[in-house]
Amino acid sequence: MNSTAILCLAVLFCAAIEGSPMPGKGRCHCLGDGVNFIQPRLIEKLDVIPASMTCGNLEIIVTLKNSGELRCLNPKSKFSQNFIKNAKKMPQQ
Repeated sequence: MNSTAILCLAVLFCAAIEGSPMPGKGRCHCLGDGVNFIQPRLIEKLDVIPASMTCGNLEIIVTLKNSGELRCLNPKSKFSQNFIKNAKKMPQQ
């Protein structure tokens, strides 16, 4: 009985470790800081992803008009901060 209880606790402990995120190994979309500037006329869509349990970084991802390519913007750059501020002021379509 005692060895069965220890075995059950070991299995539960291993399952808990397997499901928990590791520090520094989050599931961020952007690697590194991202670019500081992109021509606004090239931007089709802007996604702001707040920090979460799986990724501790604020991420700003833009979709480019012609190619559909995704680019990460540096959230600390002046361009990113101003672009988000102006986008909030614009009416939704």
